[in-house]
Amino acid sequence: MRTLLVVYLMAVVQAVSCVARSDDIAPLNAPENDLIARVLGAQNGSLQLAPLAQRVWSGSDLLRLSAESDTPQATAIRRLLLGDQAPKARVMTGVALLTGEEAPRLAWRLSGIYSLTSHADMVFSLDTTRSLFEQRPIMPWAYMLQLRVHTSLGEWRVGQAPLRWGGGYSGAMLLSDTPPPMLHVDYRQPWHLGRWLGTWRYEQMVALFDEDGSRRYVMARRLSRALSPRWQISLAEAFKANKLPAGLSALVLPFYLYQHLFTWRLYDGNDQWFNYMADVQVQYRFAQQRLYVDLLLDDLQAPRWLTRFRYTTPRKSGVLVGYHTPLSDGGQLVVEVAHTDGDPGGGVYNFKISENRWQYRDAVLGHPVGTNRDMLYLRLDLPLARRGYLAVEHINTRMANASPDVSTGKTWTVSFHWLLGEGYTAGVRWQQDITRDGQPTRWLMQVGRIF
Repeated sequence: MRTLLVVYLMAVVQAVSCVARSDDIAPLNAPENDLIARVLGAQNGSLQLAPLAQRVWSGSDLLRLSAESDTPQATAIRRLLLGDQAPKARVMTGVALLTGEEAPRLAWRLSGIYSLTSHADMVFSLDTTRSLFEQRPIMPWAYMLQLRVHTSLGEWRVGQAPLRWGGGYSGAMLLSDTPPPMLHVDYRQPWHLGRWLGTWRYEQMVALFDEDGSRRYVMARRLSRALSPRWQISLAEAFKANKLPAGLSALVLPFYLYQHLFTWRLYDGNDQWFNYMADVQVQYRFAQQRLYVDLLLDDLQAPRWLTRFRYTTPRKSGVLVGYHTPLSDGGQLVVEVAHTDGDPGGGVYNFKISENRWQYRDAVLGHPVGTNRDMLYLRLDLPLARRGYLAVEHINTRMANASPDVSTGKTWTVSFHWLLGEGYTAGVRWQQDITRDGQPTRWLMQVGRIF
């Protein structure tokens, strides 16, 4: 019976993912990342420690790994990723850490899903670990609190949640979960565009927030499709604006056309109220490995490196190229390079007026490398001896030209955790960040409980 269940679930996963499901990276500390550690813990106890090292997974990997189990946690992952095509789920997982630098501090995270009906779910992740690890008090503890409703017209998501669309393990170029989560409405639905174009997954989100005493609008939409079991493509556009004339039109019109129409019709050619960007992502999978490219165009002019630095069109761009491969016993290796280009002193994520820069609170809404930067990102995860877990992460950034907005330098993070007993852990975390002033090196000694 269990063998038949596994075969059925794997068939559902393959069929759904080939048609319209995107293969995104799950946001950092999203419920899926915590739940999969519990699923794999029965097979490899050291993987229970993965959430402590802030590991993220791709959607396809989460589905593939959860299909091998019929535990409540595996059912919950399938519900999170497949919606009402999967059975209802009600499960919670969490971690509590007593961690110390100069003084002990308790950090914790609770994640889970509660199916209210067969078509509605409450998804939550309450977290204080991220603000501790990143030393950012502005990061809220209500990391995700979202109602997801499945209707005949599509899936609706309402609430506060991080935004991450595709891209790499270090972040996405257009929408990344580096900044704090935003209160927003998200709509998703497969669209069949005919025999030749096939079925695409359509997504659109709308976020409103106040910044410096004024209203800000962020909208984004995306079409993604698995062209084959190996190839996937995604096309997206987004904007940040300080006003929204004819708001219903913005929900329907392509954003570039919306900007063009209302810039000239209402503002005599003044486009400082509207900051537009477009994005293309391509991914290739082979033998569970993946190569991916994320190209971001700002101002739809750009890359200087394509025009031998003559400042002809287009003018500003960002590109991320990455490689991911699984290692034995649930480990992984990630290598990424990113480059954001533009004018000296300006560039991607920047803008003529500060309120429409591609930022939210203290962080870039897109890739964390920021504007006019080159970046090398390395991530190694190694489960050890079925009770230990080692994670090493390195980021090296430098300026592509004269732009002072984002700090550059090298950061290292090394986490080692050991499973003492059933859910009890001991560990050490070392962080070195020479881009910061004050205290560039931190040692965190930790004891914790995973449940």
